[in-house]
Amino acid sequence: MVTTRKKRVAMTEKLKKDDVFMACVVRVSREILPYGSFKAVGETHKIHPRTVANLWYSTLKQIPGYQPNTPLDPVSLLANVPETAFTTKFENSGRNPKHDRDMLLQEIKNIDPTARRTIRSLAGAVGIPVMTIWRMKQSKKLKVHTMALKPKLNDDHRLNWLFHCIAKIDKNTINSVAEMTFKSMYNEIHIDEKWFFLVRDGLRCIVTQDEPPPKAISVSHKSHITKVMFLSALARPRFNHTTRQEFDGLIGIYPVGEIDMYVRASHGHQPGDLKWCNINMDRDLYRDMLFNFVLPDVKKKMPIDNNIILQQDGAKAHLPDDDPLFAAKVTELFGDPTAVKLYTQPAQSPDLNVNDLGFFNSLQSRYYQTAPKDALELIEMVEETYKNYPAKKLNRIWLTLQSVMNQVINQRGDNDYTIPHMKKKVLERQNQLPLSLDVTAEASTYPLDILVD
Repeated sequence: MVTTRKKRVAMTEKLKKDDVFMACVVRVSREILPYGSFKAVGETHKIHPRTVANLWYSTLKQIPGYQPNTPLDPVSLLANVPETAFTTKFENSGRNPKHDRDMLLQEIKNIDPTARRTIRSLAGAVGIPVMTIWRMKQSKKLKVHTMALKPKLNDDHRLNWLFHCIAKIDKNTINSVAEMTFKSMYNEIHIDEKWFFLVRDGLRCIVTQDEPPPKAISVSHKSHITKVMFLSALARPRFNHTTRQEFDGLIGIYPVGEIDMYVRASHGHQPGDLKWCNINMDRDLYRDMLFNFVLPDVKKKMPIDNNIILQQDGAKAHLPDDDPLFAAKVTELFGDPTAVKLYTQPAQSPDLNVNDLGFFNSLQSRYYQTAPKDALELIEMVEETYKNYPAKKLNRIWLTLQSVMNQVINQRGDNDYTIPHMKKKVLERQNQLPLSLDVTAEASTYPLDILVD
């Protein structure tokens, strides 16, 4: 008969060493620990009695003034146990490192960042083994930082960035006792264009050990990859008190182009099959898309119908803020030429538009989980992904926009900043996610009564 040994549980921090010691202290009777206590405590915590005994005696040795073979007082034991009695010793175990970590960190700081882009290049620059750098990274002494390309700004750009962010402060909170906050931005709609590609270079997939890799995708040239431009319009999600329903903030996403038919047969299609033809975005096409798609959807979906700001970037194809044809169309749809106003965001400021700030990347990562075969399927899948985009996630992007504006104010209009982590998901689960963020204290150094609209 074959017997299997019970798997022992190792003594770790998760087993609450203080609970094991407390269980032994509770069993102290007549100033001694009765026989069989280690076995009883071990069975309760599913550990070996010898482990309990080792913990008991090692803890007693750390109590100041304790002498072996002396009467035990439970109250005195618990009162004098040092705080470090139950800490693990993993960090202090093993041989001493050959290279002093503090000296290595100081030496790494003096190396040019371009010479430490990989673990191997950094190890070569310092002159130490690659595994040493890897262990320092695993122990959280080093971290990987991605350097993103940012627009180059001049003084006019910085001033416009700063004024734009300060204008978003809620003027009702400037002279209040509470902290200044940003506006809720419920009346804003951000629009922008984005190319979506059928495939991209460097796609990864997971295969089994004995499975051949998927067939490579062949194109005549990387510039000939099938792509479609979309115009996206986003508002901030909120509860619509009129319809008593949640408004998801998704105004619409519209492909830029037209459907045509193939005239001749070729590999993969027959005469009469439908195909997608891209059209270059110019001012006339942009105006037509606003008039025929964006504004009607704003009228249909937005919970409010006045004082709406349609924010766009400064592309040449976009309309000027005082475009008379746009005002006439707004009057036709809303009955008031000021119901919807065009607003061009500062130049070189992609981070001040929620589409460029995070929505396009997030939507693209979700879209790449599908496998479209042609441009028409690409359009269908992008629209479906847009339709199913979570409203809570979109709301977090709008809050990230407010944190970016705080950083812009701190940097006095410059874009040399990193977007801070707010743990918005955690706050959301705890129902503590704010409606608007508090404004940084740096804003109080400016004449807010004049700058805030």
